[in-house]
Amino acid sequence: MNYQCPVCHEALHAAAEQALRCSAGHSFDVAKQGYVNLLLAHQSRSRVPGDAPSMLASRSRFFSTKAYDFLAAAVSEQIARHHTAGANLLDVGCGEGYYLEHYLKDVPDLNPDALWGLDISKTAVKLAAQRKTGAHLCVAASRALPFFPKSVHQVVSIFAPFDLTEIERVLTQGGIFHLIGPAIDHLQALKQIIYDRVEPHAGNFDAALTSGAWQEIGPLTVRQAARLVPPAITDLFCMTPYYWSATKAQQQLIESQATLSVTFAFDIRSFRFDGSG
Repeated sequence: MNYQCPVCHEALHAAAEQALRCSAGHSFDVAKQGYVNLLLAHQSRSRVPGDAPSMLASRSRFFSTKAYDFLAAAVSEQIARHHTAGANLLDVGCGEGYYLEHYLKDVPDLNPDALWGLDISKTAVKLAAQRKTGAHLCVAASRALPFFPKSVHQVVSIFAPFDLTEIERVLTQGGIFHLIGPAIDHLQALKQIIYDRVEPHAGNFDAALTSGAWQEIGPLTVRQAARLVPPAITDLFCMTPYYWSATKAQQQLIESQATLSVTFAFDIRSFRFDGSG
């Protein structure tokens, strides 16, 4: 599979130098770490788009505790149910590559040449490249995927923005979209420290659920309880959106906790694209 030039939509091929180039002459350098930046200036709504470096650092440290390994294993299992050798898998909003690493380890017959990771954050993609998975990595916007129509067999989005129209464009007929978000009781104990009234998370599944182009094939909820201690408590807090809505006093209260018992709960929703919507 080739990247699609974000300027003219022709195929990008490896040039003699460390670059990808299309037949129209548009060229994109491949960084020494192995990723390519395909994000055009007008596709970014801020000077440094994506998650803040501090949030990425907190997430990387927290992932190293293996607290989310059960989620990565569950997502990999869902992918494996529909994977065939050579089929392309795309992670939209791949972040620092934690899940990419697990896909390669846990999905039979998935090789790095068929694994593609995309994120709008250049810092995140750099971190993903440091994992040296061999997966194809690019900086790009989820609303302008640099892939050809009907070229991807499965797409994954974990806690990340996505554009359903773009996913429908790049997925093959019968392709699978795995959408993962927080379940209703995810991190209740953490939220109760911050909010007087805890509202259940609405999820981001409505677009696929209400579209006639998609058939849901495997709703699944996974949970795991954990007892956290510093610095994992602070890292967990800082990698969530709750950190940014909390007052300074609330931030300090959570960071002062000696222990925190939490439940991690995730909805994994898988949809087959039939293209009839």
